[in-house]
Amino acid sequence: MIRMYWRCNGGHYFCALRCPFDGWSSPELAELYAAALRLESKKLNPSLAAVRAEGVSENAVRRAIVVEFGSEGAVFDAVSPDYYVVDGKGVKLAKAGKDFL
Repeated sequence: MIRMYWRCNGGHYFCALRCPFDGWSSPELAELYAAALRLESKKLNPSLAAVRAEGVSENAVRRAIVVEFGSEGAVFDAVSPDYYVVDGKGVKLAKAGKDFL
């Protein structure tokens, strides 16, 4: 099972039109959501290359990740990471840098 997620400004990752944690949305998220629906209707697995082929902007692609799960039972709708390891050092989300927000 492969699922694409996109990141909101709060650092949450989800696969809906709005962040389930804080309601945030943007035109980039709308692009990703629409592309994911098109890929699903074509029975294509999501990938960054596939959403680029669907015409999604690079600003939107920068917010996307693709996760492959070992089973459908492990799939989640959203995740809220608050701690990362970047360059071997643990950092809270707020201090991880603009690429994580």
